[in-house]
Amino acid sequence: MNITGSLLRNFYYRVLLAVGTGAEEASITADGLVDADLHGLETHGAFRIPAYVRIAKGKVLDATQKPQVEWHKGALSLVNGNNGWGQPAARLAVNEVIANAKNSCIGAAGVYNTNHIGTCAYYARMLANAGLVGFVTTNSPSNMPPTGGAEAVLGTNPICFSAPASGGRVIVVDMATSVVAKGKIMLAAERGEAIPEGWAVDKDGHPTTDPKAAMGGYLLPVGGPKGYGLALFSEIFAGVLTGADLAKDLGTMYAPQLKKSGVGAFMFGIDTAAFGADDVSARMDKLIAMVVGAKLAEGVQKIYLPGEIEQSTAKRRKLEGIAVSAPVLANLNKVAIDLGIAPLSSE
Repeated sequence: MNITGSLLRNFYYRVLLAVGTGAEEASITADGLVDADLHGLETHGAFRIPAYVRIAKGKVLDATQKPQVEWHKGALSLVNGNNGWGQPAARLAVNEVIANAKNSCIGAAGVYNTNHIGTCAYYARMLANAGLVGFVTTNSPSNMPPTGGAEAVLGTNPICFSAPASGGRVIVVDMATSVVAKGKIMLAAERGEAIPEGWAVDKDGHPTTDPKAAMGGYLLPVGGPKGYGLALFSEIFAGVLTGADLAKDLGTMYAPQLKKSGVGAFMFGIDTAAFGADDVSARMDKLIAMVVGAKLAEGVQKIYLPGEIEQSTAKRRKLEGIAVSAPVLANLNKVAIDLGIAPLSSE
C-alpha cells in the first residue's frame, strides 16, 4: 500500500497522542519516524510503531515527559531525556550543539536517560543544514560480541557523520557498527525473507540465513575488529561520557520482560564559518568533483555520494508516497484498533 508522507505522519501523531504523549513531543517524534520512512529506512519508521506503543503502554517509557537541558558548560551541554521519547531529546541536543557551535565555533551535547532516537542521519542532516560538519552516535541494546567473544555485549551502535555542500546538498554517512542494522533482520523476519550469509550467527555461533535464528543469536561487527572498535567508542561517547546505561545494562523494546531502556546519545558540530564558509564550500565542491568524477568500474553507471541514494528516495516518496508492506501495515492497523483510532486502511 502506498501512503503519503503527510498521512503516515498524522497517523504516528495520533498514535503517540493516544498513549499519553504531549502535542509537541508527539509532533517531533512523528517527524522523525516519517523521515525514516521517506528515506527508505522503514526499520526506523513504520516498523517500530508496535514496539513503541508496547513500551509506552508498559510504562517503561514515560510518554508524558519532556526532555530538559540539565547543564551547560562552555560549548558542551547535557540533556536529560527524563525517560521520554528519544526523538525530542535528540532534537533538543541538536539545538544545543548548533547554539554552542555558533557561539564557540564548536559545540557538543550528550543525552542520557532516554529511549530509541531513530536514525542518526535525521539529526546529522540538521547539523549540516545549519552549516556544521557533524557527528552523531547512540548506544543500543546488546546484539554483538566483541571480537574474540561468544556473547553479545555491545549494541550495533550507529555512527554518523555529515557535512554541508553547495546548493543545499548534504553528505551523510550513517552506519551500524555491525555488518547490518538489527532492524533489517527483524524486518526480514516480519516479511518471511531470508538474510544474506555473513550478517549474523545463530545462538550456537553458526552462520545463518534465517532471520529468526539470527535474532536468537547475535550480529557480527563490520570489518571484524574494526567494527568492534567503532562500537566500543560509540558506547564511550554515548554511554560512558553521558552517564547513560551501558551495553548489557540497556533495556530493549523487544524483550519478553520489559525494563527501562536507558539509552544515551552524543553529538558534536564544527561551524564551517570558522574556516571561512565560502572557502570550505569551494573545497568541498572540488573534493566532490574528484570523487564522483572518478573512473567508473565495469558495469557501474554512476558514483553516488554517501546519503545521496536515500535523499533521492525521499524526494521520490514525497511525490509517489511511501510503500508499506502488507505485514507492517497489518501491524499498524492492529495498533490503531487497540488504541481506538482510525486505521490507515480506512482513511
